[in-house]
Formats: sequence, structure tokens, C-alpha cells
Amino acid sequence: MKKISKKEKIIILIAIIVIFVIIGVIVGANVINRNLENTKYESANYDSNNRNLIPEYIKEGITLGGVTGTLKDLDTSDATATAEDIAEGKTAYVDGKKIVGTRKESVEVSETEEYSGYYADIDGDGTVDGIIFADLAREKSGQWSNSWGIYKISKATNLKKYEISERNYDGPFGTKDVIKSTSAGNDRFYVMDLTDFGYNTWYDSSFFDYVDLITDDSVNDFGQGKSKTAKALAECPYEGFWKLIREEVSEGWFVPSKSEWAAFAVNLNINLKNYSEFGLNDKYWAASASTTSHAHIADFSNGYISYDNFKNRNSTRLCTTF
Repeated sequence: MKKISKKEKIIILIAIIVIFVIIGVIVGANVINRNLENTKYESANYDSNNRNLIPEYIKEGITLGGVTGTLKDLDTSDATATAEDIAEGKTAYVDGKKIVGTRKESVEVSETEEYSGYYADIDGDGTVDGIIFADLAREKSGQWSNSWGIYKISKATNLKKYEISERNYDGPFGTKDVIKSTSAGNDRFYVMDLTDFGYNTWYDSSFFDYVDLITDDSVNDFGQGKSKTAKALAECPYEGFWKLIREEVSEGWFVPSKSEWAAFAVNLNINLKNYSEFGLNDKYWAASASTTSHAHIADFSNGYISYDNFKNRNSTRLCTTF
């Protein structure tokens, strides 16, 4: 048998030491990992202030470290809330399901901001009723092309309060917020209906003798559409389109005056190129008579206020205030 040299003995000894060191490192690592896992587990069930096990953190019926849990599974099966009932961005659980709120928080309408182009929910029922085209919170004047298109808006006082009731409503006049009133007071906004009422004559007879309705071409008649509608309806209730709008007028709607049509075109930036995109026809009757046989019209096909014979047919669209 070959005798092991001193050098070989040293090498063997070193190898044995290395093996034991490796084994020790592995065992130590396992112990450390186990302790870390135990620490995490215990931490999850300890109060961060007093380091004691808390029953509310342990499921009911389970005992851990001598502490019996009281945590119960929450029953949400009888919950009735919907996404519309919950504020936008907030969450709740209904029948075991997570619900993300979609209800928009109301924002009060400012009296210093212009709101022409916003949609209107006139009766607050959640339905859009028209497009705002004039704001009485400030004085404003303008002109749509020719002298017949002059308008001047006087500032009103003791106005109603309003709020944004819906965000980003997508309607025929583009995407805009919806406004509704929240208090009593004087109407602030003029609102145009989103659809036409019909296509008819202004007056079927060849002569019109109600002189009070005839408007001097140079005079601003913004704010007179409602009174002119009432006068015309009283004079010729069974002539032209007047015989068709009695119910709508009783609900507060009226035919716009020529200056109100002008404000509508200017404030909503309606022109020859885009009027049809908003669902508008070429010509609309105004409540303003120009002669004993003619009435003013909003002529979008030419871009100005004009006039036409009573017996001719044009579109009718109503407006209101709120």
C-alpha cells in the first residue's frame, strides 16, 4: 500500500473542511429563509403598534398563537347599488362583484363663463332638449352678414343657478357638456331645438294686416320671438305652420325672431360649409314679418337673414328659454 504523503494529507483535510463549510452555508440559508417566511406570516397577523395577534386579522374559527379569529366573509348579495349610484372613480362591492362608480359629480355653472354651444336639459329629467345659443349673463352684440342679421343681447338679473349635469354628451352640434337649472329665478339661456318641427307656409293668405308683427329691418328684435309668436298665433291660429305649433307654444317654445336666428348662427359658428353637418336645412322661418306679404327667414344656404313670401314653404324650428 502506498503511503499517503504529508502534502496529500493536507489536501484531503482542506477538501473535508470545504465540504463542511458548503454544507453549513446551505443549512444556514434554509434556516434563514424559514425564519423570514415565519416573520412575514407573523407580521401579517400582528398589529403594527403592539405586535400582538389581532382576532380581526384571523378568519373566524381559526386559532393562531392562542388567538381565535373573528374575521367574517362579508355578504354583499343584498346590495343594490349600480355604477351610476357611485361617484366616478370610487369602488364598492355588490353581490360579490367590484363596481367602479360612473356618477359625475355636479359642477356649478359660472356666471362669468360663456356657455353657448352647451346642451340643455330644460326640465332636469336627464334628457337633452336643445342647444344653448345665447347667454343672458352678459351683454353681447353681433351681426350675421347683412344689416338684417344685427342682434344685441341685454344682460339679465336675478338669474337661476345652473350646474353641469352630464359630461361630454355627443349630439348633432358636437360633443359638449349638458346644463340644467338648480334654482328658481329668471331664465339665463336661449335654447334651440335639435330637430325641425316641420316644413310649411308662414301664412296662407296673400295679405297680412297685423302691423304689430312687422319689424323695421334696422331694429334689433332679439328677445321678441316669444311675444311675436304669441301675436301671430292669436291673429292666424289656423294659417301656415302656426296652426301646427299650438301645443308646443303652450309648453314654452316659440318661433325665433330674425335677430335670435342671427345670434344662433354667430354664437355657434354656423356657416355655408358646415350648416348641413348640424342637421340644418337651407331656410327657416322667423317670427318677424317684414312686409304685409313677406316674413324674414334664416337662409343658411346663403349665409344671412333674408325674407320670403308667406305662401312659400320653408322649415320651422322652435326655441325656448330656461
